Amino acid sequence: MVSIRSIILNNNATFYNYRTGERIRVWPRIALLVVFSPILGFLLNDNLTDFINSINTVSSILLGFSFSVLFYIAEGRQDPIPEDYSLEKRNRIENIRELSKELFHNISYFVMVSSAALATSMVVIAPEAQNDWFNKIILPKLADITPEAAEFMWWLQISIRSVFFFLVLEGGYSFGRIVGRVNFLFEEKLKG
Repeated sequence: MVSIRSIILNNNATFYNYRTGERIRVWPRIALLVVFSPILGFLLNDNLTDFINSINTVSSILLGFSFSVLFYIAEGRQDPIPEDYSLEKRNRIENIRELSKELFHNISYFVMVSSAALATSMVVIAPEAQNDWFNKIILPKLADITPEAAEFMWWLQISIRSVFFFLVLEGGYSFGRIVGRVNFLFEEKLKG
């Protein structure tokens, strides 16, 4: 069974310079997103329903395309490389196969991140969509338990919005990277 951890590790293993093989660190991008996401979560806090619905529509379309490519890669048959091919041609075929495998990992990661963003978006817009119910029933009951309930809920909403924006930004980056890697893969295929 594939785990979330293995999907992340497999995706991160694809960050290297193709020509030199030198690893590219992913932590600076993640650190930037961790810093930037709470700022967005704090600044963008009112009437997010239309904005989130737009993002969800785009994410759903991209997820559909990604699943199509994912299944295409997964079902791709790899015939044995003929013995009479030159060493250079054999290496090129092996490199293209490795790039296809890496693309599978990139798309799997994108699907995971985008699915998490869709799920988180439902949590973000639920209080806004159910505002009367939430304000009239839930918040007074929480206020009976603790006087800091409103402040706690505010911080909880900012935290959830921060996670949402992190996932949306990471998903956008991942999709852009997939597009670039698909173009590179096709360029490599056309050379041979």
